Amino acid sequence: MKTIRNLSVILIILFLAASCHHNRSSYIVSDGKNELEIQSNGEIQFNEDETAIQNISNNGYLKYRNNDKKLLVRYTNNNKLKYELSENGQKLNPETAEGKKLIADAIQDMISTGIDAQGRMKRLIAKGGLQAVLNEVDRLKNDFTKSMYLEYLITSDSIRMDEMASITKKIETQIGSDFEKSKLLKRFSATQMKDSLISQAYFDAVKSIGSDFEKANVLKNRIWQPLNQQQFDAVLIASNTIGSDFEKANLLKELIDQGIYEGESFTKLLSSVDHIGSDFEKANVLKKLVGKDIKTDEQWIGLINGTVQVSSEFERCNVLLQIASRMPKSEEIKANYMKAAKTISSEHELGRVAQAMN
Repeated sequence: MKTIRNLSVILIILFLAASCHHNRSSYIVSDGKNELEIQSNGEIQFNEDETAIQNISNNGYLKYRNNDKKLLVRYTNNNKLKYELSENGQKLNPETAEGKKLIADAIQDMISTGIDAQGRMKRLIAKGGLQAVLNEVDRLKNDFTKSMYLEYLITSDSIRMDEMASITKKIETQIGSDFEKSKLLKRFSATQMKDSLISQAYFDAVKSIGSDFEKANVLKNRIWQPLNQQQFDAVLIASNTIGSDFEKANLLKELIDQGIYEGESFTKLLSSVDHIGSDFEKANVLKKLVGKDIKTDEQWIGLINGTVQVSSEFERCNVLLQIASRMPKSEEIKANYMKAAKTISSEHELGRVAQAMN
């Protein structure tokens, strides 16, 4: 019970719910002292200066409560908007200064939860351009709503390529939800990723994802599109921040399937494989590499030396057996192969590995 009471004090937000289904939404947030509740049905549109409701679609309504301040807006039988508002239990006239202030304040709260997001974004861009929308993201109340605004920018034809890096940075710093961050990063096009600044900001945002599952899915989504060498290396660096051996291994296997680069990139790939803790998963990635078109002796030697990092002699033996069936038989490669083979203590397994080279 003491733990529960302490959590109640520490947590600022005890309950937060945002849902959207066929233009019906509900938002409730409480810190134990203050409570904000907003419910809407239908498409809601505010006026240009965001001080009144301009339109609600047929059979729609809008309910708002901020502690003792309440607002209900709906159409009457004669197709006119009707406002019902009160504060401290006292009804207010929507035409008075107090009534207009309550409505305007309520609209700002509604905007911060995503109501009339499309209209809000268009008004912001018309008044202050991209920076106005990015500033708005900072004041929005939840990741779901922030994600709506940022997705609008990512997919907008009016946003210049040189502005996308700022948008991408905002995804990294302002979106806490791994799910929402992942969803946004999957929206980037191959054309956008050709820009080096966008690409760098993108992979910085990927590394900020806490969930191994979401991070791996974003990177898989990226490698299914054409990668240049810099992006290939960036995927490897990001893969090293994945804690799950299973997710990391599956990602590297899919990366290898898309093609491998020679030189330093191949060395970085082997280093990422070495970051896998599980011998089973590590060996499977090395086996995947064996089946690829390895062009140089240097790559074969690097791959052979990589098997020594597999602690399990059983798994190491299996990888070396596959290497033996495909590797060139130059003297340098054979010497490195036998050096790796001699790290196996079992005479039986060592004999199998040595025999496979002949």
